[in-house]
Amino acid sequence: MKLWCRHWYECGLAAASGALIVLIVLWGDMAVLSRVNLINFFGLLLHQYEEYGTPGGAPVFINKYMMKSDTPDRYPLNQKSAMITNCLIVYVCYLLPVLFPDILWLGIAPILFGCGFQVIQHLFLITIKFRHIYNPGLGAVMLIHVPCGIYYLWYVISNHLASGTDWLFGILYMIFMIGVLTVFLTYKVLGDKNSKYPFSPEECERGDRFAERMKLN
Repeated sequence: MKLWCRHWYECGLAAASGALIVLIVLWGDMAVLSRVNLINFFGLLLHQYEEYGTPGGAPVFINKYMMKSDTPDRYPLNQKSAMITNCLIVYVCYLLPVLFPDILWLGIAPILFGCGFQVIQHLFLITIKFRHIYNPGLGAVMLIHVPCGIYYLWYVISNHLASGTDWLFGILYMIFMIGVLTVFLTYKVLGDKNSKYPFSPEECERGDRFAERMKLN
């Protein structure tokens, strides 16, 4: 468990590589929405590595500078909570639309999550608040999630593919992803000041390096 908690986002690069290979080999045989959903899945895997791996530092930065934690190496985010939440979102919420593209509400939710919630979090809550042009994760958001979201929504709306029920379920599912998986599960259920799954010294150092670049140290 501890080994996976430490390296899940690095293993995600292997999944991203597999997704890229599938896109290249099967591009001509894939439905349009399947392509977009798979690109979005690929983008989230890169997004997660950008936040936690290279340049990394996002979780410790959140703990220390946004949550004002006295134990930023493990509270409120820790390795276990970060792993569980991120793996559920990417391997369930983002992968299911790839497998079932015709169930539109499954795709609408992660699309809105990526080009809505992620933009608010990375662009407004961090970039603008701390007056720094870049934060880990913003690259994937602006270069992958936002273009995917714009194209997906344009394609669905212009071709009249989604019903009112699809939009309703998609929005409710997105709210579940934000409220239950991202907030409640991560910070309330799995948040623990005495967690046995602290971020490693290397992960903490990435957070401090990012804070130095933002002139917060």
